[in-house]
Amino acid sequence: MNEDTNDIYRRGLSALMQSSALINSSLQTADVLNYAMKAAEEFMEAEASSVYELDTEKGEIFFRLARGEKGGIIKSRRLKPGEGIAGWVIQSGKPMVVEDVQKEGRFSDRFDRETGFKTRSLICVPLTIRGKTIGALQVINKKNGVPFTEEDTELLTALAQQIAVALDNAKLYQRLEENFELTAEELKITQRKLIRSERSAAMANLVQAVAHEVRNPIMSIGGFAARMKDGLDKNHKFRKYLDIILQETSRLEKLVQDVRELSEMQTVYLQPANMNNLLSEVIEGFSPIMSRESIDLAADIEENLPTITIDRAQISRALKNIIENSIEALPTGGTIELKAWTVDSHIRIIVKDFGVGIDEDKFDSILDPFVTSKATGAGLGLTMVYQIVKNHQGEIDIKRGSDRGTVVALDIPVNLKSEMEG
Repeated sequence: MNEDTNDIYRRGLSALMQSSALINSSLQTADVLNYAMKAAEEFMEAEASSVYELDTEKGEIFFRLARGEKGGIIKSRRLKPGEGIAGWVIQSGKPMVVEDVQKEGRFSDRFDRETGFKTRSLICVPLTIRGKTIGALQVINKKNGVPFTEEDTELLTALAQQIAVALDNAKLYQRLEENFELTAEELKITQRKLIRSERSAAMANLVQAVAHEVRNPIMSIGGFAARMKDGLDKNHKFRKYLDIILQETSRLEKLVQDVRELSEMQTVYLQPANMNNLLSEVIEGFSPIMSRESIDLAADIEENLPTITIDRAQISRALKNIIENSIEALPTGGTIELKAWTVDSHIRIIVKDFGVGIDEDKFDSILDPFVTSKATGAGLGLTMVYQIVKNHQGEIDIKRGSDRGTVVALDIPVNLKSEMEG
């Protein structure tokens, strides 16, 4: 009996999310890789799996992980570039699905002969980071003997993207430990930044692709719903259902627009800007809504802040997103504090509210796409702020207030490097 397609995708998504959460939780890769590949094996009902990594200095391929009954035997073995299926995948940078290894000339039975294991079929996909292949993932033998499916390949390919980032981050983290005398807290902060940077980039690419695919269907649905509504009598019972469709399509169109806007934030257009004027304009723009919501904005801005080179529109948008969040955190009114002053070679801007704060379970991932504590909204506001700050080689720090609320601190360099202009 064939499994329902929706159930397959649900299980695959669950396996990928479980693996992603494990991979992104640490830079100590041994355990997380084991759990990630275990989840992949369970989804595919496979007998064994391996993670290969390319050692460019020694010019050989080694097993980062070898799961399965005979995994311990082959863990110390090495492959030459181009040797076997994994060697070919790493050398070519292309995935490979083999239904019968006996019919595939690139298959090497060296490890089967050493261990007594019998490889029948396999999937092998490359691990790629920034256009370079650094290794491969391989899953071996369906337990029920049937061929691997397209869904299996899709899951392993998605998992490979996550694992490639984890391995690359682990190497960078190791170099930092070796070359610098950092405190435990500094190492922890560096780790979080590495994970967040790569994870945000991967997630941004994913949501942009999804938004591109759904934009046209959403517009078609909304257009047809509007035409159907126009053709019905005012008292027709279906009008209320069409209103719901139109509301939801409008919400999805707004989401697609937000994602496109996030994509456009990848490029900055730098020009000198007077920060005192920019901050005044942002504050003035919120005057009507703050008056309406009984919110007081207490500003403490250093006079004669230095003129700095920034993308004025982007910095303005980042500040607006932060203040909008603070306003929404004060549903019954209150106070928002905004401070700005020069610190060494940076301008520091702090926005503090005394509102409901951020849920504890969301705090570590609040800068990621689609993570939000609010009842409405897509959760892209702080993701956009993070991208803008990163564009300007700055820093963002979000903390809980000493008593309640949220404190967001931005550090924007006074002298931005010219190569950032794009």
